[in-house]
Amino acid sequence: MRYYENTRRKKWSVLTLTVFLIILAVFIAWKQWGSPPPTVGKQNQQVAEQPELPPEWTLVANGDVMLARGVATAMTQNGIFYPFEQMAPLLQKADLAFGNLETSLSQRGTPIPGKGIWFRGDPAAAGALKEAGYDVLSIANNHSLDYDSPAFLDTLEVLREQGIDAVGGGEDLDRAVQPVIKEVKGQKIAFIAATEMADIFWTYQYPRTFEAKQDTPGVQRYDADQLVNTVSSLRDEVDIIVVSLHWGTEYSDYPEDYQKETAHRLVDAGAKLIIGHHPHCLQGVEMYNDSFIAYSLGNFVYDRQRRQKCQETVLVKIIFRGKELQKVELYPVMITDAQPRPAIGNDNVRILQKMKNLCSELDTNLDINDMKGIITK
Repeated sequence: MRYYENTRRKKWSVLTLTVFLIILAVFIAWKQWGSPPPTVGKQNQQVAEQPELPPEWTLVANGDVMLARGVATAMTQNGIFYPFEQMAPLLQKADLAFGNLETSLSQRGTPIPGKGIWFRGDPAAAGALKEAGYDVLSIANNHSLDYDSPAFLDTLEVLREQGIDAVGGGEDLDRAVQPVIKEVKGQKIAFIAATEMADIFWTYQYPRTFEAKQDTPGVQRYDADQLVNTVSSLRDEVDIIVVSLHWGTEYSDYPEDYQKETAHRLVDAGAKLIIGHHPHCLQGVEMYNDSFIAYSLGNFVYDRQRRQKCQETVLVKIIFRGKELQKVELYPVMITDAQPRPAIGNDNVRILQKMKNLCSELDTNLDINDMKGIITK
């Protein structure tokens, strides 16, 4: 009897050992061929099914870039790149850099009679704009046609040669109102631009306005209803819409009520960024429905003006993830000797505190940290 029990135990031991060896062989084979066990496979599948976050990208924007008069003199004395030397690192690091070109770039043309202030810069400055990092420049302002159509057309040409897109103006009306569309990290960004000053003329002897017509070069006229319709028509074609507006009251620290109303209408229609300029000084910025509104970014590259506040400005950096606006950073800038430079010390503190106060009046909180202003959603 004991013999049979011993025999039975031996059989079970052999069987157990055989099963163990089979399991061990399967495990070794799995390790060798990389086949995950069922539970690990389900975990990996769950991880794979989680949506991957879209990449982060940045857009920087500034106010008026004027390359004539005192700035032109400084460029002659210090080199063609002089106006951009200090701020170029921030411009160049961005995926997109945008500004308002407040001058023509040409050696041709005749000053518009009666205007009184005319800006025309060296066409070679287009190369400096490219080297500085600009991708898109608005030409919808009250100085791009100071030297009439020949200089304006030259400006379009030299920018085009440098690979810089001009928005808000063109050889005729159709091209003047055409959006500029850029693509960055899978996102399509549309730019449109207009100016309130397009329909002004300065003498009845030569009633030339800056407004583009069907057969006349010029810029896009500011028309709130038309701009809202344009934004609405673009919202399903692109991911981000940027509207540049040359508007407002010169030297005023505050936007007018109609500007706030129009900016909100544009955002409601689908705009994500509103970039304003013309007053020559800073106004508050506003977050409205997860969109960013800068009513006036003031001057950026400019010669000396009588008011101290016209030498104070900011460079705005907007950080996106995909098409979602994540954060806005404001870098304080002082314009010294026709050159924008990072503001330091008391200048930095003063500009940021001023912007914080102006933003609070627009129900927008600006935090101050590491010598820059920060706005989060």
